Amino acid sequence: MATHHWIEIRLLIPSAMQEEAACYLTDLSGRGVIVEDEAGGAGTVIRAFWPPEDFGPWLQQELQDYLARLSGHNLFPLGLERRQVAAEDWANAWKQYFKPVRITPRLVIRPPWEDYHPAADEMVLTIQPGMAFGTGRHPTTALCLEAMERVWDHLSLTLAPPAWEVLDVGTGTGILALAAGRRGARVLAIDVDPEAVAAALDNVRLNALEDFILVEDTPLNALRQQFPLILANLTAPDLHHWAAALAGRLLAGGALIISGFLTTDLPAVLSRFLGYGLHQAGTLSRDDWVALILRRPH
Repeated sequence: MATHHWIEIRLLIPSAMQEEAACYLTDLSGRGVIVEDEAGGAGTVIRAFWPPEDFGPWLQQELQDYLARLSGHNLFPLGLERRQVAAEDWANAWKQYFKPVRITPRLVIRPPWEDYHPAADEMVLTIQPGMAFGTGRHPTTALCLEAMERVWDHLSLTLAPPAWEVLDVGTGTGILALAAGRRGARVLAIDVDPEAVAAALDNVRLNALEDFILVEDTPLNALRQQFPLILANLTAPDLHHWAAALAGRLLAGGALIISGFLTTDLPAVLSRFLGYGLHQAGTLSRDDWVALILRRPH
C-alpha cells in the first residue's frame, strides 16, 4: 500500500552545525534532506523525512542519542520537532524550496523545474537537488565557486585530449565540475559514494556536458595524472588525510582550491599543505567557513 503520510523531523541548529547535522540526517534517513535558513537569522533548519513504518522507537532513541553526543562536544541544537506531513506535501517540498539562486556575481543555479533567463554575462547551471549539499547554498560550495572565478583567467588550461585539465575530488552533485565544464574545461570528477556518482551523472546530463565531464568512482590515490586545477570540498580530517595525494596531483603553476573546514581549522590545514611545497595564494571566508587557494610554483 502506498504511503499516504510521512514523518518529518525538523532540527533547528546554529548555522555552523549545518554540514555536520545535514550529513548525519542524510545518512540516517537514506534520502536527501532540506536545508533552509530560519527567518530572522535564528539558525538553520534541517528537514528529514521517513515513511511511518520506518520510524520506530530505535530511530527516536538514535536521534536523542545524537543530540546528547552533540552536547558533549559543546554543540547545542536549538530545537527538535517531529510532525506528520501528507505525502503530497513531502513530494512538493523540494520544489517549493528550491528556486534559482545567484551564487556568485556571474553564476546562477536553478532546479530543473524553474525557468531562468540569464543576462549576457551570466552562467546558469541546472542542479537536481537530490542531496543536502552541492546545490550551491552551503558556504563551502559557494566559496569554491568564487575561488574558481578568481583563478580561472590565470590558469593555462590547454592540455590536449584525452588528458583532463580539472580534477574535482569528492564531486557530490557535481556542481564544481559543472562550473568548470561550462567554462570549456575537460573535467574528471571522482567520488567514492555511489549515490554521489549517480547524482553527478544526472546533473552532467541535465546540463548537456557529457563531452566535457567524466564522472567516476576512482579513488584519488589511484590517479597518476597531474592537473592544472584541482577542486576539493571535503572535511578537515579528509583534507589532512589526502593532503599528500592532492598536492602530488597538482602541476607546477597550478591551483588547488580546498574548502569544507572552519576558521578554527585553518592554521592546521594551511600548515599541512604548505608542507608539501604549495604556496598560499588566497583565502575566502563566509559564516566561519573557509576556502583556500594554493599554488604550486613553476
